[in-house]
Amino acid sequence: MPGVGSETRATFPGVPESAGRARRFVADALAAAGRAEVAEVAVLLVSELATNAVLHAGTEIEVVVRILPDRLAVEVHDQGGGRAVRRRYSNLSGTGRGLMLVEELARDWGTVVTEAGKFVWFELDLASADARQMNG
Repeated sequence: MPGVGSETRATFPGVPESAGRARRFVADALAAAGRAEVAEVAVLLVSELATNAVLHAGTEIEVVVRILPDRLAVEVHDQGGGRAVRRRYSNLSGTGRGLMLVEELARDWGTVVTEAGKFVWFELDLASADARQMNG
């Protein structure tokens, strides 16, 4: 990804509590960078991706936060195989809405399969957040 920015990363065990740790990690990284205006959405989305990684891969996860001039990029790495795929679930289903949220709220998202497993990423537009802050 081009541009000057900052990157921070943290590794968490493959346990359900790691979703909460990932949320706090992302919120802290954004606050430290002065980008708290996107924290609510970023925290929600990383929670969904971290939860999916723990549930489906069951491995240690690594969360990477990149703050670039025009966007925030977050990755959740695991050692599981396959790709994250958005599925269609019934309105009565108690699961399956995480990637729908990512798709709806992120500027872009996807899955990259690597030799070590995969990572699911999303981006949020910081330029729009900057414009909203200036206008409102």
